[in-house]
Amino acid sequence: MKNIIKFLAISFLAVACGSKGVDISGTYKDIEIQRFEQDLFAIPVDSIWQYVPQMEQKYGRFFDLYNQRVICIGGTNQLNYDRKLASFLTDPDIRGSYREVSRIFGTGNLSCQKELSEAWARMAALFPNITLPTIYTHISGFNQNIVADSGVISISLDKYLGVNHKYYQMLRTPVYLQRNMHPQKVATDAVLALCLTEFEYAPKDDNMISQMLYYGKVHVLLDALLPDAPDTLKWGYTRQQLDWCGRNEQQMWLSMVEKDALFSTSVKEITRMIAPAPFTSSFSQKSPGGVGQWIGYQIIKSYLKHNPKITIQDLMRENDYQMVLNASRYRP
Repeated sequence: MKNIIKFLAISFLAVACGSKGVDISGTYKDIEIQRFEQDLFAIPVDSIWQYVPQMEQKYGRFFDLYNQRVICIGGTNQLNYDRKLASFLTDPDIRGSYREVSRIFGTGNLSCQKELSEAWARMAALFPNITLPTIYTHISGFNQNIVADSGVISISLDKYLGVNHKYYQMLRTPVYLQRNMHPQKVATDAVLALCLTEFEYAPKDDNMISQMLYYGKVHVLLDALLPDAPDTLKWGYTRQQLDWCGRNEQQMWLSMVEKDALFSTSVKEITRMIAPAPFTSSFSQKSPGGVGQWIGYQIIKSYLKHNPKITIQDLMRENDYQMVLNASRYRP
């Protein structure tokens, strides 16, 4: 199971990396974003067993995934399932978050529906053998932002209520996380989830540089699928943080080389360089968290620049990250 808690067209299949023009004339269709949370909260809490078959028929395995792995109340085969679900649905903060989701996102399609439709169409044009997932929305109880599983991407709308929202203040959510918990971030997070689940990390050698370059190529694909989205949304960085990265790219790279960090297999060191954080502790407190991904992205762009025959399909299939590093001729 897959989970996240994670170009000028030459022909239909071979697309040059780095340009905006993926032809979606043959793949575009308006995707339906299924508002699961609306059906869930419409269930009368005194009649749950009567509505379970309808939910199972309409939402299939996602309903079981939601019960067992999102709100963690177990499956519908348990005798006390109805009491656990009723407790979730009647919790004052959960019901309050549902009201906020309805107020902020409405009851119909999300405002990013067209943007997601275009991204799904670009993925279909670039990789026609991929079966694209159905998109749902849900209330997670402030757990994961995006839930991804085989054939499913579901968006926890209660994690996108807006910076400084009262619930995030109540939960004492760190400021660096709140900065990306707003409605405009939904599309980029959903498309990033699509990239990560369809192209999983499977390196020839698992080390720091392999993870950096993996996330670098994922961000190149994200650029291809969302060519008009601002870098601030795609990276989740402020403009000041992106500018800081640009000014300090060479210094960061030389620091990693001098410390022999590129081929480290230390989970602690890799997490410090890759994972979300207030800043990347190996560098300045002015740096954004996870800046190793951004450096990996610069290396991948250099690799594509010096190897212009490489298509995005070639790039996403490539897992020999030592070869990619050598062929990138990266010199910031």
